[in-house]
Amino acid sequence: MSIYQGGLVAALLAVAISLTCLSSHAEAQGLAVGYYTNSCPTVETIIYNSMWDSYTRDPTTAPGVLRLAFHDCFVRGCDASVLLDGVDSEKAAAVNVNLHGFDAIDAAKTAVEDACPGTVSCADILQYAARDSVLLTGGEGWDVSGGRRDGFTSSSADPPLELPLQTMTVPELLANFAAKNLNAAHMVALSGSHSIGVAHCQFIVDRLYNYPNSATGSDPSLPADLLEFLKTQCPDSAATPEINIDEVSPGTFDSQYFDNIIRNRGVIASDQHLMDHTSTQGEVAANNGPAFGGNFGRAMVVMARFNVLTGSAGQIRTNCRQVN
Repeated sequence: MSIYQGGLVAALLAVAISLTCLSSHAEAQGLAVGYYTNSCPTVETIIYNSMWDSYTRDPTTAPGVLRLAFHDCFVRGCDASVLLDGVDSEKAAAVNVNLHGFDAIDAAKTAVEDACPGTVSCADILQYAARDSVLLTGGEGWDVSGGRRDGFTSSSADPPLELPLQTMTVPELLANFAAKNLNAAHMVALSGSHSIGVAHCQFIVDRLYNYPNSATGSDPSLPADLLEFLKTQCPDSAATPEINIDEVSPGTFDSQYFDNIIRNRGVIASDQHLMDHTSTQGEVAANNGPAFGGNFGRAMVVMARFNVLTGSAGQIRTNCRQVN
């Protein structure tokens, strides 16, 4: 039995009942769990095994691909627009400059095309691969519906308008997520993806220097040792280190991220601010434990059906980086 068959099938069975209602809602939009049962029955095994190969060569593939899935769905919907190359594509947006994991998706697409040519969309491959990224780093799996099709358009002007930013207040973040049909519980659970993520200095320096209404210039909520460490790593926004968002278990998809926030050790300002608002504070506490895995999976199911192309809309790309 392959790694996929042993680990993934057990994980999927464990969450199947809790996702029944969500799956039914997705099916009403043209999406369905087991969508490729007849046309490409081994697609999920193929993608998992390809992701395993990519992850074992480069463990940063997992957080990279998971982030790609978010950035795809939040801009234009889950249509693989983030994967398109071009001087003015979403990849060219400043907020997307550090995206990676594209090679892993290319490899998965090549493997799927070899087995089932012209059948499985890049948008679906990205969502399956995101689930597998969580599994590969020790998290729980969930049912991923298939049936999305790939879009034709990708513009660098869209990500700054659609993606949540680290400088946003909690109400601004809630409004941003609500526009994607995601509520406060979904938002907080999805923020747990930072459990295996890294932050670049450009997204941290706002807390270290020239912090609003601070006599020291730094965010007063930062513990002294964490502040000193971050200033050492990020003397300015141009510094290049990658900072583990979860300082305790950075390579494991778990709930430690939420414990860090509760202890005022959130690295990114918008993460730490989740403890400052009544709509999100309780959700942070609710995810600080074993419930996080299921909550995250349910939130991913909702996110992955946002503004999807199905039926005859869009296309099935043969190359995820360009339209046919």
